[in-house]
Amino acid sequence: MRQNSIPEVITKNDGTRRHRQYEKRLTSILKAASHVIARDGFEGASVRDVAARARINLSGIYYYFTSKDELLYALQHHTFSTLHDNLVQRLESCAAPEGRLRAVIDNHFEFFVENLDDLKVCVHEMESLSGRYYRDVLNVRRKYYRLVRSVVTENLDRRRHDPDLVALLLYGSLNWVYTWYKAEKNPDIGALSDQLMKIYTGGIHTA
Repeated sequence: MRQNSIPEVITKNDGTRRHRQYEKRLTSILKAASHVIARDGFEGASVRDVAARARINLSGIYYYFTSKDELLYALQHHTFSTLHDNLVQRLESCAAPEGRLRAVIDNHFEFFVENLDDLKVCVHEMESLSGRYYRDVLNVRRKYYRLVRSVVTENLDRRRHDPDLVALLLYGSLNWVYTWYKAEKNPDIGALSDQLMKIYTGGIHTA
């Protein structure tokens, strides 16, 4: 399954390193950035703190990114591009509508349980972007949402349910995982996905 999806605009492979090694370092920086920004907020976060978290020098950060704004853009673009691409791959092996809905829940839930800082940043820092960065991230988020909505719609009687409302309710419940999830209290991710699936399919089929 795809793990990295870095915007081409910031991928500056100089030909002296293998691309896989380059992306590994880039992903490490993004992970450090998500931790620092989730902890301190975008305004309070510093590139110096990101460098310290990633265990590289400050000039190493600026080799990959020209500014803190570009770093935030890359983090959010990477997160939703990865979510979208991973979901596309999961759906290729699912035919039944309920199986495809379960794929949506598993994809979103499993990714963010492993990347809670990324989720917090994406939920709270979208408005910290501006200009082209904002538009690019908005477009990739919409692309992912449209895919989720299409799967939700497959499971609905559209005469009884509004696809956008149901999709947004699902989307919202998954996005707030970071506010309550604790690995020590909820070690079985599959069981949590089962419960959420039952809540949504039961509600859809009985409402």
